[in-house]
Amino acid sequence: MPKGSCKLDGCEKPVAGKGYCARHYKAWRRGALPKARYKTCTHEACRKPRAIGSKCEEHGHKAPAAAGETAASPGAAG
Repeated sequence: MPKGSCKLDGCEKPVAGKGYCARHYKAWRRGALPKARYKTCTHEACRKPRAIGSKCEEHGHKAPAAAGETAASPGAAG
């Protein structure tokens, strides 16, 4: 079992994992501490891990279309 006290300022409980006590380790795993397990999606209120740039899988594929931009059908003569 790891030795020492929790690395969070002001907490003197014994270490359980990743340098945190059991309570703070659980908070770290949920992403509730300032330094999360992984970088999260920058989409509002999304806490999923980043996959595509600064977005998660779900939000990374939903790029808004530019104003006035339309999809041209293949083979259309212009």
